[in-house]
Amino acid sequence: MEIVLTVSQCVEAINIALDSLGELTVEGEVADFKIIQNKWVTFDVKDNQSVLKCFMTVWSMRTQIEDGMLVKVTGQPNLRAKGFLSFVAKNVQPSGEGSLKRAFELLKKKLEQEGLFALDRKRSLPRFPQHVALITSRDAAAYADFLKVLTARYGGMKISFIHTQVQGADAPAQIIGALQTANTDLTNLDVIILVRGGGSLEDLMAFNDEHVVRAVAGSRTPIIVAIGHERDVCLAELAADVRASTPSNAAELLIKSRQEITLDIDRMRSSLSQAVRDTISSHQTQVIRMTHAIGSRLTATAERARQMIARISSVSIRFRDSIARNRESIENIRRMLVAISPEKTLARGYSITRTASGNIVHTVENISQGEAITTTLAAGTVKSVVEEIMP
Repeated sequence: MEIVLTVSQCVEAINIALDSLGELTVEGEVADFKIIQNKWVTFDVKDNQSVLKCFMTVWSMRTQIEDGMLVKVTGQPNLRAKGFLSFVAKNVQPSGEGSLKRAFELLKKKLEQEGLFALDRKRSLPRFPQHVALITSRDAAAYADFLKVLTARYGGMKISFIHTQVQGADAPAQIIGALQTANTDLTNLDVIILVRGGGSLEDLMAFNDEHVVRAVAGSRTPIIVAIGHERDVCLAELAADVRASTPSNAAELLIKSRQEITLDIDRMRSSLSQAVRDTISSHQTQVIRMTHAIGSRLTATAERARQMIARISSVSIRFRDSIARNRESIENIRRMLVAISPEKTLARGYSITRTASGNIVHTVENISQGEAITTTLAAGTVKSVVEEIMP
């Protein structure tokens, strides 16, 4: 019996068959790369004979690609309802050293423009951290190297170890999860240490993953990242607060050696002693300056007081002399008044004649014939009657 399918049924059957293949990884050269509405990504991967159209979301891209780059695309093929085959990509990674380096430079430039590597956003590490989180693989040599150096330099520190894969397809998600655990689940955490040993550029690509780099930059806790050997530089290191050249160097940067701490203490003691001496010297200078100033003010005040006392003394002398002169003048006036007093005048032979009404007789015109008058002498009075008036 002939089986007849509708077009939709045929497309569905083909997609069921394609789904049975599971996820595929395809390697090819990128062409016609486009980002649509900052949401969707379309590009072709091709070789010398075939072209496969790829589709993915922007947030699924974890690295930067461009036309001409050799990449590995992981995803599933799907026949669209409109009849064309599309490869739905879940992940895309550069393939080959040249493409890896180019993807590295493209992402580095993008993140630099966003300011993720700026020095002014980097935080300093605590001088003596008490609790650190170590993120790496328990099987990695970096784990043992870090602990060996740290133990030799400083004891008593709490170390919370968080295991994660450090390479491979699952490594980025595990690293991000480990950073989230350290930042949210660990209390009183001072520093996060993210390390792994050396390897090829492809081995280290988990630490050039855009999501990992952003997770490092967004860490709430200060973070040291040391990936690979000294010559290796990963974007996660550039985003960290402190970049260490190796895992051992991360331990050295985290804690100084006992000898360095002793030297620091000696330098601080010397600096403190010098600061105390400088402070004492400065205060001594200020005291001497203030003493001189007070002495000068006291001298000036004493001189003004002496001058004031002299002026008061001068005024007192003038006042005393004035009183003496006034007393002499008063005495002279008194003697003069005594000399011209009526009593003295009478004593010299003069007399005073008054009418009966008490008026002094100055001329004969002041009296009349027959009028009674009284004459006052130096000793006694005489009463008489006017008998005759002679002009």
